[in-house]
Amino acid sequence: MDVHELFELATTSSNTVVSSTDNPDNRNEGETYEHWGKRICGRVEGSLNALPPCLQKVRTGIVSEQARDKDRLAQAKENIKAEINRKKGEINEINEKIADKNSKIADTQQKIDSLKEERRQIEAGKEIVNKEQRMRMIIGLVILIPLTIYLFMFYSSTFYSAFFRNPQTIVNIMNTMFDPQALTNAYNSGLFELMFVLSAPIIFLGLGYVLHIFSIAEEKSKYFKMAAILLVTLMFDCILAYKIGEQMHTLGIIIGQFPVGEVYTISMALHDINTWAVIFCGFIVYVIWGFVFDMIMSAYSKMDVKKARLTAIDADLKNYEGKIESEKNEISGMKAQIKGLETNIQTLTDKLGSHVIISVGEIEKEMNNFFLGWIQMMSMLQISQTEQDKAKKIFDSELQGLLTE
Repeated sequence: MDVHELFELATTSSNTVVSSTDNPDNRNEGETYEHWGKRICGRVEGSLNALPPCLQKVRTGIVSEQARDKDRLAQAKENIKAEINRKKGEINEINEKIADKNSKIADTQQKIDSLKEERRQIEAGKEIVNKEQRMRMIIGLVILIPLTIYLFMFYSSTFYSAFFRNPQTIVNIMNTMFDPQALTNAYNSGLFELMFVLSAPIIFLGLGYVLHIFSIAEEKSKYFKMAAILLVTLMFDCILAYKIGEQMHTLGIIIGQFPVGEVYTISMALHDINTWAVIFCGFIVYVIWGFVFDMIMSAYSKMDVKKARLTAIDADLKNYEGKIESEKNEISGMKAQIKGLETNIQTLTDKLGSHVIISVGEIEKEMNNFFLGWIQMMSMLQISQTEQDKAKKIFDSELQGLLTE
């Protein structure tokens, strides 16, 4: 029998019922789609050309069955109504969330307006001084000025003693750390020596200032930078301490305290009290100077009440404006959800008015069952795996098109 003649009923109208007695290729009453696929595949001996019209016939039969099933149609419409009501409920919930967010936006906007009014009044008012912060700044200055003088004397003296001083002129460790003639002697030695000695305290005070700048930064890396500054300062002090210890050791050789030719080593420096005296008299005071300087700068920034409050207001305004922007973005997303739900509701409403409601999922399920029987029969007929793979490709291609009809 010709393939097209065998499946000429594939194009039969869905409302035309053809019994198995009229055409044995139709599905028998009570026959599963899997068994139907196996039976038809056997009749056509697994012909690949017969598969597409068979699949079309299967789809037509399923649609015809769905159209005749009044109970199923009624149940499908009830399911659609329930789905519509569920989606309407989702829309109501989203609208409530939108109303809640709009209320939050209104509250936040009131706070913004209040802060802007407060800022306007502050800017128009007189300057207000925080007396507590002013006192902290004064006390800090009383401490900072002597510490600055101390550090200037210490580092200028130690730099001169470490790099330019004749060991024979050294009297004791205190004389190397606080030499009142350090600048005069450096000047007499030459302009370069003087500039070098003067730069020493400036370098350390500059490092202290940079330490303060890092401390008020907001990025998380500031702690790493502060630690690096302290480490660099400590290394400077250690170098100075070693050089001075070396000078003291040279003096000891001159006066016969140490053997001639003995080299001053790092190990000796670690056990030399003079080395540690230089480090502690320099580095510890430097750290104290840094803390006091930071306290003074902090007190100064907070002394002007207006400025401090305006800074806080600007930070709050930025925070509130960010919240409003975030809430508006969420509302836009919710409105997009509502639009999608309304589109789905319209699609379901259109289905509700239809006389035939097609279940695509059921069509796909039964067509897969049909092809399962088909492929089983191909195996029973000992058709090659290559032909079975071709049949699978034909089925996948045809199925995609039939499900979208």
